[in-house]
Amino acid sequence: MLHNPIIISLILLIAAAALRKRATVSRICFWLGVGILLVCGNGWVVGGVVGHLERQHLPPYPLPSADCIVVLSGGVLSRIPPRPTVEITEAGNRVLYAAYLYQQGKASRIICTGAGTSRAIPARSEAEDMAELLQRLGVPETTILKETKARNTHEHATNLYPLFQEQGFKRILLVTSAMHIPRSLAVFHRLCPGIEFIPAPTDFRAPGWTPGHWYQPFVAAIPTARNLLDWSDATHEYLGIVYYRVRGWM
Repeated sequence: MLHNPIIISLILLIAAAALRKRATVSRICFWLGVGILLVCGNGWVVGGVVGHLERQHLPPYPLPSADCIVVLSGGVLSRIPPRPTVEITEAGNRVLYAAYLYQQGKASRIICTGAGTSRAIPARSEAEDMAELLQRLGVPETTILKETKARNTHEHATNLYPLFQEQGFKRILLVTSAMHIPRSLAVFHRLCPGIEFIPAPTDFRAPGWTPGHWYQPFVAAIPTARNLLDWSDATHEYLGIVYYRVRGWM
């Protein structure tokens, strides 16, 4: 909740209405609520915040070959009726990019990692859903390994390290969303000693401005739901980095 500007603004606006008899406090809550929406929904501000995360570990060019590709969970929706098949969200670019890297000959094995999401209806693990999508994209089932217990970035690293050692993997392409790369890369470096991890980010939210109409810079300053979502996701990552450092996981 702390990283969601919409919820924070809503609480402040409700407080402003509830405290209307205390005019000064009410005005402060009201303008704080409005100000948070204006700042956190501003495309220029959000682009800077998101871009700072996404550009910390840009991949080398050309991307070198590795022993395997690790795809961190996220961006898949299980085949739960009425869905006819496994579906993807924007973070599903992770699976698409992993398949692309495999087809480019960057590695001969892919590891999908992630437990099931918390739902009232039992579902398969995200690792199994990602593996199914990879097979539909032409990746042979025999080249895919699955880790189905990890629920967060810390568990991804701790659960996969024994597998890396068992398989003899020494160089790994780490595929996840660009905003998540700083935290995940630091965690894997800390918890999986002796292994080289090469960032392979995807799902870029702030790739940079492209030439457009003269009014584009002004329109970008108008708060949008998309900008608020990107702010929330970026703040989640910054808070996660702080928490992981306090815990000694990175």
